[in-house]
Amino acid sequence: MINMFLSSSFADVQEQFEDYLKKFSLAKTVAFIPTASLVEEIDFYVDEARATFKLLGFEIEELDIAIAEPETIKETLQRNNFIYLSGGNSFFLLEKLKSTGAAEQIIEAVNAGKVYLGESAGAIVAAPSISYIAKMDDRNQAENLISDDGLNLTTCYPLPHYKEEYFSAVSLEIFHDFNDLIELVPLTNKEALIIEDHSFFIR
Repeated sequence: MINMFLSSSFADVQEQFEDYLKKFSLAKTVAFIPTASLVEEIDFYVDEARATFKLLGFEIEELDIAIAEPETIKETLQRNNFIYLSGGNSFFLLEKLKSTGAAEQIIEAVNAGKVYLGESAGAIVAAPSISYIAKMDDRNQAENLISDDGLNLTTCYPLPHYKEEYFSAVSLEIFHDFNDLIELVPLTNKEALIIEDHSFFIR
């Protein structure tokens, strides 16, 4: 069964995540992938996510897929029960996921039982495609990205920061442009999208 916990702001849904953890009898180990934030000037949310994991008793193993060797990526994913992808630029993240082979390895790991945790960009790349987010994220940060096809771990399309400060106008534009075309799931910073195989609900 595919298990995913997606959010706009991981630190802001700590309560929901703590409750979500109760369904698993897994050691709290997480492969922490901050790669999406590397091209962003603002990245405080990465430190907030680390602090949240530490507060909940997680053992954190950092994994920057932009520089890690394929074998390191594979071994790190295998060693940890949870895989966290931070917020940042969705196009840059997707480019690095594909160019390093991490995309295939993450898909395989999640299908084998690893729990996928995605924040903002990390949530977006789990969708079938990330084209819908172009008004929110700068596509120019991923000059070598050939296709917008995402990890396709879910049939829905998370829309983070819905009506939130700094993102209010653009999130509403995206919703207006795509709501009738794809299965958009708007998420405020206080909401989490929980996915179990093909079912999903918001907490």
